[in-house]
Amino acid sequence: MTDLNSFGDGSTDYEKYIHTQDIYKLQKTADEWVNEEELLFQSVHQGMETWLKVVIQHLTQVCAWMNESNYSEATRFLNRSADVLQWLGEGLKFPESIAPWDYHKIRMGLGKGSGQQSPTYQKLHEVAPDVLDAFEATLKREGKTLDDIQQDPHAHDQLYALTKSMLRFDQHLMHWKYRHFQLVKRIIGDAVMSLKGVPASALEKTTHEPAFPDLWAVINRTTNTYNAKHRPEGGGAYQ
Repeated sequence: MTDLNSFGDGSTDYEKYIHTQDIYKLQKTADEWVNEEELLFQSVHQGMETWLKVVIQHLTQVCAWMNESNYSEATRFLNRSADVLQWLGEGLKFPESIAPWDYHKIRMGLGKGSGQQSPTYQKLHEVAPDVLDAFEATLKREGKTLDDIQQDPHAHDQLYALTKSMLRFDQHLMHWKYRHFQLVKRIIGDAVMSLKGVPASALEKTTHEPAFPDLWAVINRTTNTYNAKHRPEGGGAYQ
């Protein structure tokens, strides 16, 4: 039978750089698993902690680049962060295949713990407002408003691309939360209390809470403004 507690001996340059031996030690050994699903559960969550650390680093760098008027690099890192969140959402398909009865055996080992206690999840929500602050400072420095950018995107191509990347990030953040809520509903149920005494259904509210609400609101104003200026007399596509 394959020994799942150790791979390699840590002597190669790759192993030393990645710290493979240390990574393996951070996971439960086979004799500690409550069932055969626990390695997957632990690996998915450990991976998310690592990837969210990357997103936090990217958002911090985005703020620095916006403050330096380096909008192309800020846009690139925002889009990559959105890609990471999209990937994390897709990764939730793996624990979806765990039977609820088997999951509850794992869940008991969490004590009062839950994903809401994730330090990177919490830090992500502390850093996201910094991105909005940096963007608002950018608008002030450039002497532009969101409405200016939306109503003439070609004349403000870099700023428009930046707003699109922020919206894309926000969309995938909410979608990731939605996928997580659906996972909870599927494995635990939405009418039961969490280990912290909070209804699982409370997670649903967070799936509709944007990090950058002003960027969504301006889309409505843009539609209404275009409609008022260009709708043909007697009607049009929007009422």
